[in-house]
Amino acid sequence: MSINKVTVLGAGAMGSQIAAHLINVGLKVQLLDIVVDEDNSNKLAKDALGRITHRKKGLLYDNNLAVNLTIGNFKDDLKEANDSDLYIEAVSEELDIKHDIWGKVAKVAKDSAILATNTSGIPIADIAEPFDQDFQKRFLGLHFFNPVRVMKLVEIIKHKGTDEKYVQELSDFTTYTLGKGVVICHDVSGFVGNRIGTFTGMDIAYRAEQEDLAVNEVDTLSGEILGRPRMGTNRLSDFVGIDIGYHVSHGLKDDPEEAEYFKLPQTPEYLVDQGWLGDKSGQGFYKKQEDGSKLIFDLEKKDYVQPKDVNFDILNDLDKDLKHNFNTIFEAKDEIGLFLWKSLRNLFFYSAINVGKATDEYKNIDRAMVWGYNWKVGPFQAWDLIGVERVAKRIEDEIDDIPGSDTELPEWVKGRTEPFYKEGEGISNVAEVQSFVAKTLWEKEGSSRLDVTEDGVLLLQMLTPNNTLSSDFQKDIIEAVDVLEEEDYKGLVLHTPGPHFSYGANLNLMKEAIDNKAQDTEVRQGTEELHQAVSRLKYAAKPVVAAVSGRALGGGAELLLHTPFVVAAAESYIGLVEVGVGLIPGGAGTVELADRIYRQNLTKPEKIARLSATLTTIATGSLSKNAYDAVQKGFLRETDQIVQNEDLVVAAAIDKVRSESKYNYIPQFKANYSVLGRDFIALAQSSLEAMRDGNNASDHDVLVGTKIAEVLAGGNIPGQTVVNEDQLLKIEVDNFVAVSKEEKTYDRIKHMLETNKPLRN
Repeated sequence: MSINKVTVLGAGAMGSQIAAHLINVGLKVQLLDIVVDEDNSNKLAKDALGRITHRKKGLLYDNNLAVNLTIGNFKDDLKEANDSDLYIEAVSEELDIKHDIWGKVAKVAKDSAILATNTSGIPIADIAEPFDQDFQKRFLGLHFFNPVRVMKLVEIIKHKGTDEKYVQELSDFTTYTLGKGVVICHDVSGFVGNRIGTFTGMDIAYRAEQEDLAVNEVDTLSGEILGRPRMGTNRLSDFVGIDIGYHVSHGLKDDPEEAEYFKLPQTPEYLVDQGWLGDKSGQGFYKKQEDGSKLIFDLEKKDYVQPKDVNFDILNDLDKDLKHNFNTIFEAKDEIGLFLWKSLRNLFFYSAINVGKATDEYKNIDRAMVWGYNWKVGPFQAWDLIGVERVAKRIEDEIDDIPGSDTELPEWVKGRTEPFYKEGEGISNVAEVQSFVAKTLWEKEGSSRLDVTEDGVLLLQMLTPNNTLSSDFQKDIIEAVDVLEEEDYKGLVLHTPGPHFSYGANLNLMKEAIDNKAQDTEVRQGTEELHQAVSRLKYAAKPVVAAVSGRALGGGAELLLHTPFVVAAAESYIGLVEVGVGLIPGGAGTVELADRIYRQNLTKPEKIARLSATLTTIATGSLSKNAYDAVQKGFLRETDQIVQNEDLVVAAAIDKVRSESKYNYIPQFKANYSVLGRDFIALAQSSLEAMRDGNNASDHDVLVGTKIAEVLAGGNIPGQTVVNEDQLLKIEVDNFVAVSKEEKTYDRIKHMLETNKPLRN
C-alpha cells in the first residue's frame, strides 16, 4: 500500500509535530481538531499551523512545504468520505474522547486506510474495543517520542486483533519514508521505551532515598558514567516534567503483572502534590536562583538546600569508556560501586524478563533505550560489555535482592554463552554497512578501512579518532582512488562510523604546528596534501559518493563538497566553521564553492551576488540547520540525494554508484573561467568593514574575511582575468598559512581547545 495522504487527529503539541514531520517528508497532510470557537471553527488547527511555520521556531525544513498542509476540524471535516491513507490520532489521553473521534473516522475512512493512535498509556485494545473486526485489524499504536523530528524511536503496538499485514506496512512506511527507528511492541503498560526507562529511573530513585543520596549525587551516578544523558535521572525528570514519570510509574505499579517490580520513591509524590513539576513550574528536584545557581530538594527538610559536593572515590576510576566503566562497577566493593552495580543488575534483569512480554526481540529493548532515551548503549549491549555469563551468574546469585525476584532469570538467557551481539553488529533494523562487505582490501588502524561489495563497489571508511582528518587518511584517499581507477571496480563510497560524518581537522595538531613555528613547512605541506586528496575525489575517473549524516564541519564539509555525488541524511548539519578559530577553510572548500559559481553562465552582477552570499556564509561560520538548508547554503547541490533515515545513507550511496557506473559515467574536468579579481575584493572589504563598524565583527574577523574574499575573487588581479581552480588553490594555501601566523588566530585555537567555545577577539 502506498501512503500519500495522512490525516492527523489533534493539533496539540504532539499532533502538530507529527503533522510537520509528515509534511517534511513530502506527504499531503490534513490536520484537524475540535471546535472551540464557532466563529473561528479551525482555531486550534490554525494555531498549530502558526507553530509549524513560525519564522524562528518553525518545524519545517522549508516553510514552502506548508502548501501540503490543510487544516480543519472534527465537526466539519469528518462528515463525508475521506481519501486519507493513514489516520494518526493524538488527542487527549481520555478513552471516551478517543472513542468519539474514532467513531467519526470509522464512518468516513476508506476500507484500506490504516488507523493509528499515538497514545502513550492507554491499551490499544481498549481504544479498538467498541469497533468492528475490520476496524480492529487495521488499528494499532504508533507512538512517537518528543520532539518528533529529532527523536528516532517510533513504537508500533499491535493488539490481538491487529492484522500483521498492517504492522508490516506501517513499519516499512515509518522506517523508509519517515526515517524513524521502529520497535514492534506488545500491548502492555508503557510499551517498551517508557516501561524500561521508568523502571530504571524509579529503581535508582527509590534506592537513592534508602541510602540518603542527594538529588545531584544521584544525577552524577545515573548520567554519563552509565552512558546516559549527562543531566541524570532527576534533572531529566525536571526537564520532561515530573508528573509525566509519576503517572507512567503509577500506571505500571497499578498493573498487577508489574506491581512487584516497582518500588516508588517518595520525593516525586511530594513534588507532584505541591505542584512542583520541574522546569515547566519553575522548580522540581532543582530550583533555579536569581543568580543562576541551583538548589536541590531535600525530602527530609521538605525544602531546597545547597547541592552536595559530589566526591565518591569510584568516580576517579570512571571515564568515557563504557566497557571500562561497567567492568569497574561490576568489580567494585565500596558502597557507591555496589549502588551502581545494582542499577545495572536490576535493569538487566527487568529487561531480560520483558523479552517475550513487551516485545519479541531483545534488540528492540536496546533500540528503544538508545533511540528513545538517548542512551549510548542499551541494556543488552551493556551486558555484553561486562560478559554474558559473568552477569547472568551474579544475577542468579543475587536473585533474592532483586525487585520482583519471585520470577527467575529467564531460561533464554540463563544458559547463554554467546554474546547478544556479534563483533561489529549494531542495533539498526535496516541492513548495516558490514552486511554489504564481501571482502576487506585493507584496514589501517586509526586511519581507514577499504572494503568492497560483492558487485565491486569500494567502501572507504574513515577510522580516525573522532572522525577527524589526518595526514594518513588523506593519503588513504589518494590510494583508494588509485585502486578504484586502476582495477575493475564500479565506484567508491566515502563514509564514516558513528552519528557524525566528520568534525574536520585535528585542532590539537594545528596548535602543535604553530607552537613549533612550522607554518611555512608543516602547515603548508598539510594543506597542499589535503588539496591533492580532495582533488582526486572530485576528478576520479569513476563515480565517488559521500554518505553523510550528522555534523560535517570544516574539513569534513570540504570532503563532501569535492565528491561528485552526496547522499545526505535529512538531519545533516554542514558548515565551513574555521573562522571560529581564526582560520580560513584549508581543504579547498572555498575554492570549490567559487568554482561552481564561475562555471555557470552568469552575468557579473549575478556572480557578485552569489559570491557575496558565499562569503557571508563562510565568514560567519554558518552551519546548515538540516540537509535542505545545506542546499540553500550551497553545501549540497540540488541534485544531491536526501534521505530521512540516517541508517540508509550508505545503502543509498552504494545504489548511486551502481546507477552512475552503469550508464557511462563522465568524470568532471577542470574549467577555465573569468574571475572577478580585485573588483570583488574591494566590495567584500567594504562590506566586512561595515560589519565591524556596526560592532558585528572584529578587526581580526575583517582580516580573515578578506583572506576568504581573495580566494573567492581569484586573487588581487584584474577583473575578467581567465584562470582555473589551480590559481584559487594557490591563493588558499598562501592565505591559510598567513592567517595561521596571526597571534589572534592562535588565541582563538587555544581558547577553543581549552573551553570548547569560540573566542571573539
